[in-house]
Amino acid sequence: MMLVARTTIDLDKEALSAAQAALGTHHLSATVNTALREVARRYALADFDVLQHIDGTPGEVESGRKGRAGAEEE
Repeated sequence: MMLVARTTIDLDKEALSAAQAALGTHHLSATVNTALREVARRYALADFDVLQHIDGTPGEVESGRKGRAGAEEE
């Protein structure tokens, strides 16, 4: 269950419009929530090193990519 907090904030309308365009959102809440999640995701991945944090040979990694939904077909 998602916790929701109702609050009043001042927003930069130009920044909001730019964020909506970048995120593909149309409503204020969706834009703010998507932007917050994106910042948290980027923070979590900031120290991720693919060479250090993924086990497997290059062939195993490539095989895993091909098995994922949306992966490019050869």
